Amino acid sequence: MKKIRLLLADDHGIIRDGIKLMLNKTPEFDIVTEASNGQEVLDYLEKNAKSIDVVLMDINMPVMNGIEATQVITDKYRNINVLALTMHIEETYISNMLKAGALGYILKESNKNELIDAIKSVASGKKYYSNEVSVTLINSLMSEDKDKDKELSDREIEILSLIASGNTNKEIGEKLFISGRTVETHRRNILGKLEVKNTAEMIKYAIQNKLVI
Repeated sequence: MKKIRLLLADDHGIIRDGIKLMLNKTPEFDIVTEASNGQEVLDYLEKNAKSIDVVLMDINMPVMNGIEATQVITDKYRNINVLALTMHIEETYISNMLKAGALGYILKESNKNELIDAIKSVASGKKYYSNEVSVTLINSLMSEDKDKDKELSDREIEILSLIASGNTNKEIGEKLFISGRTVETHRRNILGKLEVKNTAEMIKYAIQNKLVI
């Protein structure tokens, strides 16, 4: 059986010892070496890249952090995959680590079985996120979608501008060659997107956010 060869990167020796103790009891893994920062990881890989399959990468480390090191590994060593193993659950850390090229992201509080599953998945080229990380990513996407829903279309901005200038639905329809009913539909959509109650609040919002001159 071919073992999955690991490089363990974390700036806290006691954490590295705990992870080694946990994984050394798993016959599928071979912890080849360890590092206390991103630069040490890159220094080792410079001469020994073919000896590593997966890097278990912490994020906050001195000299060079895990995000910077992951970016270099992703660009330079296509045979090596990175699994972020960190205490950070914030969306910014997750996003930056995944953008840098990490295939997986799990928390240090994860249990042994989850860590093993994550390493095996990443070693085979599959993505792996712990449940907490998945929830954070989903919430972030939902928030982005909500913001997109609130964005006004070019037509809505045009109508909002005409409303703010004092035009009636009929006058707006004549200027834009659309029916008054269509203008009213746009007006309701604008109210909903801006989360305002009436035309006065709509105009106030438009002026404050420089949607109209």
